[in-house]
Amino acid sequence: MIIVKGTFPIKADLQPEALDLVQDLACASRKESGCLSYEVYVQADDPRVIMVWQQWSNLDALEIHFGSDHVDAFLDAIPDMIDGEVLSARYDVSSVDGEPIVEDVQDIAPLVLAGNITIH
Repeated sequence: MIIVKGTFPIKADLQPEALDLVQDLACASRKESGCLSYEVYVQADDPRVIMVWQQWSNLDALEIHFGSDHVDAFLDAIPDMIDGEVLSARYDVSSVDGEPIVEDVQDIAPLVLAGNITIH
């Protein structure tokens, strides 16, 4: 599994527009083969900072994602909204709690919580 964390400091007056842009990226990305999770957060102590947290089944899926039209559209639109340093980190996870990671997203059963909330 590959995990990617990225933070984008956004110009304060453009935060709503940037958040919509990142949410559109997340929605399109979640439909991609190999996307296990794609989450968007607003930093609590600085709401102009948007964070994305992505989980991919493998590096190939992530590389295909980076070549997608929706990533290109995001990368074309976001630079004018940035106000500061964009940070990202990629982690290659080989096990969770000592158990090997499954390679195929279909092998991971969704978790259903109270209130019909499902975590994929």
